Formats: sequence, C-alpha cells, structure tokens
Amino acid sequence: MLKLFLNERAHPLGEIFNRFYWLQIALIAMSVVIGISCSAWVIKGTLLKTALEQEMAHYWQRVEINPQAELPDTKNLYGYRWTDITPPQFQHMQIPLGVGRHFVDGKERMIVYDHRYGQHVLLVFGESNVNKLVWLFGLAPLMLSLFVLYSVLWWWNRRARRYFSPITRLANALEHIDWEHQKKGASPFMRISTNGNMEAEYLKQALEKYHCVLSQFIQREREFTGDVSHELRTPLTILKGNVQLCQARYGHTKAFIRLHNTIEDMQLLVDTLLAIARNTTNTLSTQEMLLSQVLSDLVQDLSQVSQSKGIHIDLDLEIDETPRALYPSMTKMVFGNILRNALNYSEGSEIDVLMRKHHVLIADNGIGIHLSEQQKVQELSDPNLQLEIKGHGIGLQLVQKLCQQLGWRVELFDRQYYLATHQDVDLTPTTGLIVVVYLN
Repeated sequence: MLKLFLNERAHPLGEIFNRFYWLQIALIAMSVVIGISCSAWVIKGTLLKTALEQEMAHYWQRVEINPQAELPDTKNLYGYRWTDITPPQFQHMQIPLGVGRHFVDGKERMIVYDHRYGQHVLLVFGESNVNKLVWLFGLAPLMLSLFVLYSVLWWWNRRARRYFSPITRLANALEHIDWEHQKKGASPFMRISTNGNMEAEYLKQALEKYHCVLSQFIQREREFTGDVSHELRTPLTILKGNVQLCQARYGHTKAFIRLHNTIEDMQLLVDTLLAIARNTTNTLSTQEMLLSQVLSDLVQDLSQVSQSKGIHIDLDLEIDETPRALYPSMTKMVFGNILRNALNYSEGSEIDVLMRKHHVLIADNGIGIHLSEQQKVQELSDPNLQLEIKGHGIGLQLVQKLCQQLGWRVELFDRQYYLATHQDVDLTPTTGLIVVVYLN
C-alpha cells in the first residue's frame, strides 16, 4: 500500500509536488496573459470607441458655443480640421463617418470622423500609449502579486516536502531490503530522521518492529530447513548405503535397482523442496540434457501404472532437439505430477504428450473439469480455479511453484476449446483437459 501511495520510485512525492507546482504557475501565467489580452481587446473595441464618440460629441458642443473652438490636443488625442480642401494625406482615403481604423501618420490608428457646420473633423487616438498603459498597469501588478503569492506557496511546498520526505525515505528503505540475504543487525530504518513528524515517527517505529519480527521469522525458517535437510538426508544416505551393500552381495536385481532409484529420487525431492522453501535454486545444479529423454524416462517409469489403469501414453517428441540446461529433479517433478494426475483422475483411455520447441503439451481424453464459458483457460495459480479432485502427492500447486522457480508458465485448458483455437494440433476434439507448460 505504501508503494502504491508513493506511486513508484521513479516519481517520489517531492517530484510530484514540484511538477504540479510549476504546472500551476504555467497555467495561471497563461490565464493572466489571455485575460489581459481579452481586456485590452475589450478596451480597444468598446471603451475606446465610446470614448472617441463622446470626444467628438463634446467637440461639436464646444463649436456651438464658440465656432473658433480649438481641436483636442493632448498626448493621446489630437485632430485635423478642414473646410473645402482635404489635406493631402487624406485625399486618397475613403474615410466613413464614425469610428474606424486607418493608417494615419505612418501607423494604423483608431480615428473618429464627422462633418458639421461646414467643417470636416478627424480625431486621432494615440493607441500605442494606451497599450503601454494596459500592460504596465494591468500585467505588472498581476505579475508582482503572483510572484509574492507563489513565493509563499514555494515556501509552503518546501515545508510540505520536509513533512513528507521521511515517509518517502522510509518507503525506499523498506523497498530495498534484501530479505533473501537479510542477516541479524541494525534496522535499516534506524538512521532515518523524521524531522519531528510524529506520524512519520510512529510509522518508523512500526516498520522497525515489523522488520525485527520478520527477520527473526526468516532466521528460524532457515534454521528449521537446515535441520530438516540434515535429518532427512541422513536416513536416506544410510538406506542408499545398505542397498548398495545388498546389491554387492545379492546382485543387481530388479527390486534393488528400483529401491536404489527411489532413494535417489527422494534425495532429489528433499533438495528441491528445500530450494522451494528458501525461494532459490542456488543450492541445485543444472545439467545439459534432452527434455525428450526426461519425458521418455517418466513414461517408462509410469508404464506399470498406465497399464494397470488401461491408459495408453503416446509420446510425440521433437526430432531436432538441442540439449537444455535443466534442473533434473525439478523438471521430473513438474512433468511427473502432471502425468500422475492425468493417470489417476482423468478417467480417460489415452494421454498425449506433445513436445515442441517452446512448450510441452499434455492432453487427456477424460471427464475434464468445469470451466466457465467465458474463460476456458486458467493458470494453475488462479484462485478462482476450483478443482473437485486433488492431485497426486503434492499436486498441481507444487507444479505451479516449480514452474515459477524455473521461469516457466503453466496453463490449464479445456481440451475442446484449445483444439478449436489451435488448428495446428492434431488431436481428437473430445472432452478432457490439456496442460501446457511454456518453457523459457
């Protein structure tokens, strides 16, 4: 849950805060620029037009009182007046009555034109000055206020990062604990300072307690598996030695050979189970061998069981097979358990074993099990898979664990569904199950 809260190591909480902080600044700055631009457009399009119309109306009021009234002449507003002869700069211009935009004095400006009392009057507005005022008195105060606001937010952001950083460091320490090689010693959380954050301090104490309990549990499990390994290997070694003595005295009879092979299988089984319990295959050694030979030996070993049950095992092996680096005991246990389950519980008459380059398919033509119409394929680790029958010995759950250790994947199919979706498999589409082991 803590890892999900932090969202991944690549995006710690401080980086998320910084990301949203700068994104917020960018969005608000963009909003300010757009808002001021819209305000300037409204000022130019509506307010200035109204102001120029009012200036022109005020001028005509002054003319009614004093025909010699002067034209407006300010920094932002000035004008031209003529009677009969149009000034040269306006002779080629079609100037309509009212407010408009025209090139006057080398720039595009907002003007208002009207004629009364034998006078033609053109008032020109100095728009560039207004633009400067809009950006100076509009944008500058906003930018200053935003600078102050986000300086305060930045300070609070730093405080928030100090507040949450202990939690981030605790989560990173928890994530990097190597439980496989964990030894007794100081807690990895001991040197993490919580900066007076009481909640982080409580979390730190809880994690230290959790680490202590789990370390003790792992140590006890390792000691137990070591003791069990020693206790199991000792009687098996004694049995193996006595069988070899009997073989030397009475000869290599079939019973002694079978007993000798069974003891060796038991030794491999002990080593494999201990490797599974320790979640490592470092104690086991690989051998370059043909998987087809392993399957052939398993079928030969199970021949008496298959004959007694009236089930024929058909092998379809790969012709041009190359040797693989395999763990012999684990490989035998995987396919041995699958074959024994098919022999003991399929209630069919035939088992097909098809070996291909990247997978091994084991199919029976028995009664099968119920799989929903929506999902005719399930992994053996699926908790929704309910088997009414139990497997042989340790069973299919062991097969799943062994495949995880080997880097393989095992799936259970409804036979008819698999054959309908895989046209390249030449099998009779009857009821039953198909187990496919996908090799690495």
